[in-house]
Amino acid sequence: MSLTPQLLVVKDLSTTFDTPAGPLAAVGGVSFDLNQNETMGIVGESGSGKTVLARTVMGLQPRSKVTVSGSVLLNGFEVVGASDVEKQKIWGLQVAMIFQDPMTSLNPVMRIGRQIDEILRVRLGMDRHAAKARAIELLELVGIPSPAERYHVFPGQLSGGMRQRVVIATALAGSPQLLLADEPTTGLDVTIQAQILNLLDEIKERMKMSVILVTHDLGVVATRTSRLIVMYAGRIVEMGSTRDVFVNHRMPYTRALLDGSPKVSNPSHTRLLAIPGRPPNLLKLPPGCSFAPRCSFATDRCHKERPELQPANTPGHTFACWNPLPTNRGASA
Repeated sequence: MSLTPQLLVVKDLSTTFDTPAGPLAAVGGVSFDLNQNETMGIVGESGSGKTVLARTVMGLQPRSKVTVSGSVLLNGFEVVGASDVEKQKIWGLQVAMIFQDPMTSLNPVMRIGRQIDEILRVRLGMDRHAAKARAIELLELVGIPSPAERYHVFPGQLSGGMRQRVVIATALAGSPQLLLADEPTTGLDVTIQAQILNLLDEIKERMKMSVILVTHDLGVVATRTSRLIVMYAGRIVEMGSTRDVFVNHRMPYTRALLDGSPKVSNPSHTRLLAIPGRPPNLLKLPPGCSFAPRCSFATDRCHKERPELQPANTPGHTFACWNPLPTNRGASA
């Protein structure tokens, strides 16, 4: 057991949406913990439940037509079941979120400085002059050139990379202990992606935050996280240290994600291996392993019985598979 204090403890968390076609289990029975000053990655294909999990941890799911069960304990505060008034006490101050698209996160008709000001004045009670000074400091912190001048511009006057920096500055305004970054580099070119990720690393160390990095790109989390969660069809199918998940993964789905990721060692124009088939319909999940219809290792048992997480050889490394891959295969990423 880690001696580092746990900032976040998630137990048996489930999020189900009430749809016209029936209940849709977007997240089912997820449990994990996060230590202080730790960076954890959550990976999986689109539709695997990553974003829904992050928003549920944040407490952002609407109350109507959504059922959330289980526990999300953030620094002793129970998020599940808390009222919006209660959650407003932690939003921005203990936990903040960076969303995928900065243009939907920012008000296009409000100057960027005023958007940061608003948080500082409402959440921290600063007066107008103190809030403006702090907003300019935050813009400088995230690498916005000429921050005092850029304070007055609108989001549409900035590049995608600069807008994402503003979103990060907004998220940092309340000095949160936990930062949830949901695909923070989507739509940015490779160079700008690296700059944004490096910025998050620097700020995380400077502010002693914990970070949950949500992405479909394993290359993003390879060197920037200490632990990884692999999700499929709303459930965790593998979890462990980043090295264990990359080097000694046991779940065939993890293997398929790695095979579909570009590698520096491959020759130019190497075709990436796509995972055959399609993700399951969450309204009608198969009775056994959800990945079985797409898995070349599947047996009759896989189609009939759902595997639960079981321990691997290394402490903290778990996987859910009836026919796991052998260990000590060597790194493939």
